[in-house]
Amino acid sequence: MDEIPFKERRVISELVEFWQNHYEPRRLFAHIASLSSAMGSGVVASFFQQVRKDLRIDERNKYAASASEFERFLEAEYRERTKAEEREESERRAKASDDFNALGKEMAKATTRAELVELGRKRADLAPHTGISYVYENHCWQCKTHISSAIHAQCPNCSFYICSSCGSCFC
Repeated sequence: MDEIPFKERRVISELVEFWQNHYEPRRLFAHIASLSSAMGSGVVASFFQQVRKDLRIDERNKYAASASEFERFLEAEYRERTKAEEREESERRAKASDDFNALGKEMAKATTRAELVELGRKRADLAPHTGISYVYENHCWQCKTHISSAIHAQCPNCSFYICSSCGSCFC
């Protein structure tokens, strides 16, 4: 019971209350909506929204025969859907990380400055999805865009990192 966060626990309790007395709690819709705005809760919020809709059209028997059974069902579905979301996020992160590393290998083979700038742009787009930690972080002296040693290529002449936005280094 304690592993389900407060907001989700509140929605489950309100859905059980709705299931029992056939009256929708006043803030149920708002509480479900607040879940969808939280990061990574879209699938869970959609499920709770569907249950709410079913209860509104009086389809209680679709879920359970008793209130305690209904509550256990909601908790089990919450856990299952949360695990599925976590697996999907982990797979997305691994794919982005693989693509990020492949671009790094391409950078090492790049022969022109234009290639380095383009590959830096592609890595900058993937970086937020990889969870990487930055070794060197600063901003471009010209356009003030974020620069990181984990993302951007180094200029072969001045050894500074090449900005993926404007293509500047210290040369």
